[in-house]
Amino acid sequence: MANTQTQQDTIEWVSKMLELKEVVVRGDLPNTRLKGNAMITRIDGTPLAKSGTADELLLKVPGMTGNEDKLEVIGKGEPLIYLNGRLLRDAGELKRLRSEDIRDVEVINNPGARYNATVKAVVRIRTKRQKGDGFSLDLTATDEQDLRYGFNMPRGKVGVNYRTNGIDVFASAYYFHQDFRQYSTLKEITTTPGRTFCQDGPYTMTWYHNDITYTAGTNWQISDSHSVGVRADLMQYFDGKNKVIYDEDVYIDNNKTDHLYSDQTNRETKPLGILTNAYYNGTAGKLGIDLNVDFMRTQTNTDRYNVETSLLNNDYILSKSGTKSRLYAAKLVLSYPVWKGSLEAGTEMTFVRRHNSYWIDKPSIPDTDADIKEDNIAAFAEYGCDFGKAGSASIGMRYEHTLFDYDDARANDFLHRPQDEFFPTASYSVSLGKIQAALAYSLKTSRPSFFAMNDAVTYISRYSLQAGNSQLLNERMRDLTLNLSWKWLTLSASYERSKNAITQWSFLRDNDVALVKHINLAEPYDNYSTYISATPRIGIWSLNATAGIDKPHLSMTLDDGRRQSFNKPTYTVNAFNTISLKHGWQFDLNLMFQSRGQDMNFYNNYDKIRLGIVAQKTLLKDKSLTIRAAVLDVLQRSGMNEYGDMGYYQIWQTNKYSRHKLHLSLFYRLNSARSKYKGTGAGKDAQNRMKS
Repeated sequence: MANTQTQQDTIEWVSKMLELKEVVVRGDLPNTRLKGNAMITRIDGTPLAKSGTADELLLKVPGMTGNEDKLEVIGKGEPLIYLNGRLLRDAGELKRLRSEDIRDVEVINNPGARYNATVKAVVRIRTKRQKGDGFSLDLTATDEQDLRYGFNMPRGKVGVNYRTNGIDVFASAYYFHQDFRQYSTLKEITTTPGRTFCQDGPYTMTWYHNDITYTAGTNWQISDSHSVGVRADLMQYFDGKNKVIYDEDVYIDNNKTDHLYSDQTNRETKPLGILTNAYYNGTAGKLGIDLNVDFMRTQTNTDRYNVETSLLNNDYILSKSGTKSRLYAAKLVLSYPVWKGSLEAGTEMTFVRRHNSYWIDKPSIPDTDADIKEDNIAAFAEYGCDFGKAGSASIGMRYEHTLFDYDDARANDFLHRPQDEFFPTASYSVSLGKIQAALAYSLKTSRPSFFAMNDAVTYISRYSLQAGNSQLLNERMRDLTLNLSWKWLTLSASYERSKNAITQWSFLRDNDVALVKHINLAEPYDNYSTYISATPRIGIWSLNATAGIDKPHLSMTLDDGRRQSFNKPTYTVNAFNTISLKHGWQFDLNLMFQSRGQDMNFYNNYDKIRLGIVAQKTLLKDKSLTIRAAVLDVLQRSGMNEYGDMGYYQIWQTNKYSRHKLHLSLFYRLNSARSKYKGTGAGKDAQNRMKS
C-alpha cells in the first residue's frame, strides 16, 4: 500500500479512538474481528501471546488447524504465510519465532488478485514494533523426547541483531535434528480381469536428517517513506537417511502363494541450498511501491537400495535419482488512492529450471533424464472502495501466462504447453448492526508439483509401481466464501467447485502389475465447509475453540462400471484452554479432534484425538527467561487409517505416528531490538512445488 506499516498503524489507531472515544479506554476489543474478507486475531495482551512458538500459536487461531508439521486453514488447506510482509520461505522459521513477539494474525480464506492464482488461503503475521537502537541476542533451546519409542529431536537457535540510525544488521543460525517414525499395516489389492492379487502385512518407515539454516541480512530504513534490504538463507542438509520395510504375505485368489520381504534404504544428500531476497518498499508522492526479487537454488541426490526376498526368488535392486532446481522471481506492486479507495496493480514473474534423473538396474523400467522449464508471467489489478455505512467492495483481475516444457532425452518424450488464464476476484463487506459480514468470490487454479509431472516409474514392489504424469492439466476452482463476526464469535462458510482435480489412479501393465499414476478427474469435485469459532474470556480462564465440517461431493465411474460416491464429511473440533496465574505461571489444556471422512477417492476411517498439557513460567525481573514444558498427544490417538480406491488398485493403510512426546523449551532474550526487514518475496508457489 502507499503508506508504510508505521503510518498505517497510527492512522488505524487514531481512527478507532475517534470512533469509540471513551469506550476505547474502558472496553476491550474482541480477540478476533472481521476486516474486509480477513479475520484478524489480536495476540498481544491476550493469553495467546504465551503460546510458545509461532507454530504452536497458529494452531489456536480461529479458522486454523493441523499439527506441528503442517498448518492448515479449515476448508482451504495449507496457506501462504507472511511475516511482517515478508513471505516465509522456510516453515521452520515459525519454530524460531516466539508468540509473545506477535501483535496479531490475519487469516484470509479467499485471497484477491494480488496473490498467485494457486493460493487458496493467506496468513499474515505482524510482530510488535520495537523501539530503540542497540544490540540484541535471542537464544532458544528445545528438545522433544519421544515417550513411546525413545528417541529425541533437539534443536536450537542463536540470533543477533544490531540497529543504529535506521540500519539493521542481523544474523542467525538454527540447528534442527529430524527423527520421524511411522508404524503401519498395509493391505494392497490388485484386481485384474483374470485374478486378484493381495499383499498384507506390516510396514515401517524411519526418516532422519540434520539441518542447519544460516541467515544474514541488512535493512536500511532510509526514511518513513523508503526502506531497502537484502537477505540470504543458506540451507545445509546432511546425514539424510530413509528406511522402508515391507513384510507381507501374498495371496492370489485368496490362496497364499508367497511371502514378500522388502528392505529399502534411501540415502539422501543435498548440496548447500541458497535462497536470497532483495526488496524496496516506499512511496513517491501518493504512489506506493513494493518491489521484491528472489533467487533460489536446491539440489537433491538419492541412492536407493532395495533388497527384496520371497519364497519364489530374490531381487537386489539398485536405483538412483536426482533433482536440480533454480528459481528466479520478481514481484512489483504499485498502489495509488483513487476516489474513495485505492487501486493496486502490478506484475509477478517466476522462472523455474529443473532437471530430473532416474536410473534403475531393472530393464523393464525405463530410465529418465528430463529437463523441465516453467515460466510464469502475471499481471494483476485490484480496486477497493469504501462506501461508508453501505460497506466496502473490491474487484480484481489476474492474468497469468504459463509456459511449460518437458523434455526427456532417454524416453524421447517432449511436451510443450503454453497457457493463458484469467482469474477474476470480487468481495463485499458490510456492518449489519453488531454483525460484520463479508462475501468473497475467486477463480483459482492448482498446478501439479514437478514430482507429479515426472514420468519416471518408481519401483515399489514386483506387484506395484508408481509414476507421475507430464500430461496433467491445471486444476481450476471456483470459490465462494462468507464470513460473519459478532463479538467473540466468528463463522465462515465456503463452497468450492473444482474441474480437472488431481488425484491418483491405477493402470494395469504386463504381468498384471499395477501402475499408480497422477491423473485429472473427469468429474467435477465439489466441497462445502463451515466452521464457527469462539474466543470467550472469564477471569483467569480463556478459551479459543473452533468447530467445523468439511463435506466433499464426488461421483466416479470405476473400471468395472460401478458408480461410486465419495462424500463422507470430516468434522473438526479444537478447544484450547488457558489458565493465567500470577508470578508468570500459565497452564494450557489443548484438545484437537478430527473425525473420519473422505478427500476425493481417499477415505480416513480413524477419529484422531490429540490432547496436550502445557506448563510455563517466566523468570528474572525483566521476564527475559521463559521455561516451558509440555506433554503432547497424551492419549496416543494421533494416527490415520486410510483407504484409497484407485480402480484396479486399492489400498488400506493404518498409521501410528511418533507424536507422544515430552517437549521442553527454554527462551532467553538480551535487549529487545528486532529486525525491521520488510521483504515480501516472490514466486512462492513455484518455491513450494520445487520442494515437492
